[in-house]
Amino acid sequence: MRLSKVMERTGARGELGSDPEVAVVTGDSRAVGPGAAFFALVGAKADGHLFAAEAARRGAVAVVAEREVACPPALLLLAPSARRAMAIAASNLFGRPGEAMKLAGVTGTNGKTTVTYLVEASAQAAGVPAAVLGTVTHRWPGGSRTASHTTPESTELAAILATARDAGARLAVLEVSSHALAQERAAGLAFDAAAFTNLTRDHLDYHGDLETYFRAKRRLFSDHLKPSGVAVVNADDPFGSRLAAEFELTRGGSSWRYGLRAGRELTALGARSGLSGIEAKLATPAGTIALRSPLVGAHNLENLLCAAGLALSAGLPRDAVERGLSTCPGAPGRLERIAARGVTAFVDYAHTDDALAHALSALRALEPRRLLVVFGCGGDRDRGKRPLMGEAAGRAADLAVVTSDNPRTEEPEAIIAEIVPGLERAGVPCLAASRARAGDAGYVVVPDRREAIALALSAARAGDAVLIAGKGHEDYQVVGVEKRPFDDREEARRALGIV
Repeated sequence: MRLSKVMERTGARGELGSDPEVAVVTGDSRAVGPGAAFFALVGAKADGHLFAAEAARRGAVAVVAEREVACPPALLLLAPSARRAMAIAASNLFGRPGEAMKLAGVTGTNGKTTVTYLVEASAQAAGVPAAVLGTVTHRWPGGSRTASHTTPESTELAAILATARDAGARLAVLEVSSHALAQERAAGLAFDAAAFTNLTRDHLDYHGDLETYFRAKRRLFSDHLKPSGVAVVNADDPFGSRLAAEFELTRGGSSWRYGLRAGRELTALGARSGLSGIEAKLATPAGTIALRSPLVGAHNLENLLCAAGLALSAGLPRDAVERGLSTCPGAPGRLERIAARGVTAFVDYAHTDDALAHALSALRALEPRRLLVVFGCGGDRDRGKRPLMGEAAGRAADLAVVTSDNPRTEEPEAIIAEIVPGLERAGVPCLAASRARAGDAGYVVVPDRREAIALALSAARAGDAVLIAGKGHEDYQVVGVEKRPFDDREEARRALGIV
C-alpha cells in the first residue's frame, strides 16, 4: 500500500519527495527494514525519537515523529501523537478490518475476561462467527494465539482483526485495558457497544491516581463508541454511575445501566445462587432472559448482566443470549468449578489481598459447610501484600493451606515466612497436616503446591468449598528462571479422583 494511503486520517504532515510502498508499520526500530514506516513512540523507558536515525539507516521509507529528529527531511512526517498515528496507519495497512465486523468492547478493573467469554458463547449460540481478544488468548474462527497483553499493541491488534475478518468473523469482542486506552492502541476503532464493569485500585503505578485511571477507562466511551453505539454501564459501581451520567449529558446516546439495585435497565429478579450456579430472571430492554448459569457468586451475576447487555446491544438475538449465558462455564481460571464426591473446588486467578478477600467472600455467601483455601504469593514481586493476603485468608477461611505460587528466584519458605504474620494477626493457629486432615480450623504450611492442593482436597468433606487461588488459567509454575508445566485445575481433578 502506498504511504499516502497508509497515513490517511493520522494527522501526520510532511514534505515527502515520493509516495513509496509500505509493507510494515512499527514502533520498534529493530524491526525496521526496507518498506517499513517507523513511528517514534515515547515510552516509560525509551524515547523512539532517539532511534529515528537508526530506522532511516535500516531502510525506513518514513519516520513519523512528534518533533524534529535526526533523519533525512524527505522521510520525516510530524504528527500530534505518534501512537495514535501508528494505530490508524496499522488499521489502514490491513484494510481497516474493524469496519468489516461489529465491535463490542469491555473495560473495567474486574470481570472483563468473564464478560468476553459470555458474549462469545452467546455469539456461538446465535451462529455468529466471533473473535475475542483478551487476557487469556486472542482467538478467531479456526485459530488462536496466547495473549501477551490484554489488549495488543496497535500493530498486532490490526493484524489480528484482519486475520479474524479473513476467517469470517462478524463480531469481535475486546477486553480494552486502561493501558491500551491511555496509549491509544485502539485509535481508529469505532465500537458498536461498550461496557464498563467496575473500577477499584489497580495499575496506579502507571496511572498515578484513581481519577487518571478512571479517565483512561472513560475514553472507550468518549473516543471510541459510535454515535449510534450503546453504553452498558454498571450503575451500582460509583464510577459506573458517574460514567453513565456523564455519557448521557455529553453524548445524549443510548445508555443501558445494569446492576442488582432497582431502577436499572438490566437487572436480576428472583436470583438464587449456590455452589452449583445461579438461577435468575434477567430483565433487559429486549425482554426477559431465563437464566440458569454454572457461574457462582454475586459478582458473576453482575458479569452475566453486563454480558447480556453487551451481547444484545451488539445485535445478538435474545434467545441466543439466553442459551449462551446459561451454558457458558465462564473464563478459564476465574472461579472455575471442579466438583466430585460432594466437594466443590474453585480455581481462581486471585493473587492480591483484595482479590483473594472478594473470592472468599463470594464463596462464603454460598454457605458451604466449610471454606478452605490454598494460596501463596509470587516471588520477586510486591512483598508488602504477603502478610495482607495471609490476613485475608485467615479471616475468611476455616482452613488455609499456605504454599508456593510462582516463587521465581526467591526461596518458597522465605516467601511463606512473610505470609504467616498476617495469618497470626487474624488469630488462626498453625496446624500439623494431620490435624488439618482431621478437620481442625487454622492454617498449615505446605511449600510444594501439588502437595498443598492434595492436602486441602483430602481434608475437604461433602458440602465443603475449596478455593485454589493465585494462578487461575496458568499452565506453568515459575521456579528460578524456569517455567515448569503445572496446572491447578489438573491437580484438583487428580486429587478429587476425576483423572
